[in-house]
Amino acid sequence: MTNAPAVACMNVKFSPNLGDGLLSECLEQALIAAGADPGTRSVDLAGRSTYGDAMAMRGTALAVLDALPGPVRRQAVRLPLRLQSMRKWGPHYDRELDAMGATAMVIGGGNLIADLDLNFPTKLDLAMRHAAARALPVVIFGCGMGSSFTDEGLRRLLRAFSRPNLRAVFLRDAASVATWDRLIGAKTGLMAQVVRDPGLLSATAHPAPPRSARDTPVIGLGLMSHVAIRYHSKAQVTEVGLRAWYLDVARALRAAGAQVRAFTNGSPEDVATAEQMRADLLAMDVPLDRPTTPTELSTLVADCDAIAAYRMHAVIAAYSHGVPALALAWDAKVASFMASVGRDDWLADPATLPADAAARRIMTAAEEGLDMDVHATVLAEAQADVARAFAVLQSA
Repeated sequence: MTNAPAVACMNVKFSPNLGDGLLSECLEQALIAAGADPGTRSVDLAGRSTYGDAMAMRGTALAVLDALPGPVRRQAVRLPLRLQSMRKWGPHYDRELDAMGATAMVIGGGNLIADLDLNFPTKLDLAMRHAAARALPVVIFGCGMGSSFTDEGLRRLLRAFSRPNLRAVFLRDAASVATWDRLIGAKTGLMAQVVRDPGLLSATAHPAPPRSARDTPVIGLGLMSHVAIRYHSKAQVTEVGLRAWYLDVARALRAAGAQVRAFTNGSPEDVATAEQMRADLLAMDVPLDRPTTPTELSTLVADCDAIAAYRMHAVIAAYSHGVPALALAWDAKVASFMASVGRDDWLADPATLPADAAARRIMTAAEEGLDMDVHATVLAEAQADVARAFAVLQSA
């Protein structure tokens, strides 16, 4: 037994997007390294318990919700959310918190403080209710915060975060901090602070062997569905246009002499998009990788000389391993991360960057690499930020 806090990390670790699992594993390990009980682990807010435990027909559900008018969409989700809270999520939180003997809670990371069809406002309110019932001190850490909220979504978040057991708020970018302070901090008196994303510790949580010597660069091409891009952002992309851009980039990279590895972060809608391109990719001698765990995703990007991807935690894991990325613009969180590591000039929008120009930029990134002095500072700050949050829980 130990007197160190056993921390329940409330997040979406087992989301089909392996980036969520990657940052969750990094957070768990960093908390234990900072002094938390070795039993510290994540509790999935959606009640999942393993990687690959995805909602059936997720891509179809996203497409249907995207097509509904706003008022209809908001009403359509309320009853399912209420039923899931009572039948699945609440009982799951009880079982997990009891099983680990949780004495503290961290909510994070990921873009959790967002109002996508009342999903996270409902789950976060429920999680805070369970923490309050157990008198657990709570810290929010490494989360992103959206900029658009319904009245009901904001009401649920304010109810959740007005509870006195919330001790500190650490968010992953300045824009999230500003939004928190304006919408929540001004009412609760608890203002936010900026920290590094815990996914930056992927090289520690998922150590990879040194990249093998080779004559030609290996480029990772992260594939994402246009449905997911449209659902989570205002970016206007089409299925046909995005697929053509990906294939043209792969073709230009191969023509430049690079080895190309296409991959996804695991979300079913991304996998479906990738499978539609499999034959065309294989015709160019481009393998399609489908990582099934965060370790596999992290190891894949670590073996590349550069990557291009929309998904933020593919970009973050690559940076952690010292691999430069051409980040594809679709959400403010990606732009915020790139700016935070001094790489905002390596953010590009496929809508305005032709495929051949994108390929040239990726090859340049592979040749130039990263500023490793900045890289070392960023990773040290990421570990120190987790230790700072843990110190709040220890003193609670």
